[in-house]
Amino acid sequence: MSDTPLDDDLHEAMARFSAAANAEHVELPQIEPPAKVLVAFDQSNQDDAVAMLAKHVCTHYGSAAVLTLASPGLDADTRRTHLEAMQAKLEGITCELAPEQDDEDPADRIIDAKIAAGAKFLVMPAPYLEDIKTLGRDSVGSTAERVLARATVPVLFAREPREDLANALKRPLVRLHVRQREAAQALATSFTLGGKSAEYRVLFVVDAAAMAEAMALLGQQVDESKLTDQALLDDAMAAAGSLVATAQHWAADNHAALKVEFKIGSDPDVTARTANDGGHLLVLPCPADRNSSTYSRALTVLRLSSVPVLMV
Repeated sequence: MSDTPLDDDLHEAMARFSAAANAEHVELPQIEPPAKVLVAFDQSNQDDAVAMLAKHVCTHYGSAAVLTLASPGLDADTRRTHLEAMQAKLEGITCELAPEQDDEDPADRIIDAKIAAGAKFLVMPAPYLEDIKTLGRDSVGSTAERVLARATVPVLFAREPREDLANALKRPLVRLHVRQREAAQALATSFTLGGKSAEYRVLFVVDAAAMAEAMALLGQQVDESKLTDQALLDDAMAAAGSLVATAQHWAADNHAALKVEFKIGSDPDVTARTANDGGHLLVLPCPADRNSSTYSRALTVLRLSSVPVLMV
């Protein structure tokens, strides 16, 4: 069985309900609205999308936007003209322009601007489509990866320039692994950013390789012969019970729409395809260990996604 939705099967749905009902409660961390959001532009075809996403984030949180142009080698007039044009797209938002950094590396410019501004949220482009001609096969771009590796705050990436970005932000898709430590943080950030009116979809991708690795990291014995689809599904439902219960309680308390589903398959492919086909805002937990294969898989999902991606 591969990439198979399991929501419609009554037995499996009841098993999920039972797991959630009997699970220990997981506390969602408190997410403080960021006072300042760093908005990084690069003169690519993503800049308009970056401005639109930043306007939504700042409006929702009541944050000020700090604008920077990460491209080095620009004269002051060109830089100011572009930032003023982007600022015009943020009408109604309190904006300030970050001082120009001397760093030659765009990633250094963004991180330095974030630190100087004290920004707790970052919106930036991750080049897509025609920008591949410049970047080669890496459709995310080394700047985006280097920023993510050092950001220490949520990073919202604009991917394909889309006309339906506003709708995507109303449909967050939170992809979780049942044993990932950052799962509760990703859920809480998604709920805080989406609010009560969003339609939430929580996706657990049951990936044999990822499951074996997670179990090994937790010091659990891994019996490869028992990693069948049904065994993986049963284990995932039991392990996800606390997260599912927490998400369902939040949705019930806030009268928000929430759908939880499990799919079996290769995580990057299933996650990206589900998000792209549904036109979602994709929310991904970002492991603290940047050398882990879990982090590498998250980057692969980012590369495969055409929708905006929030890395938490």
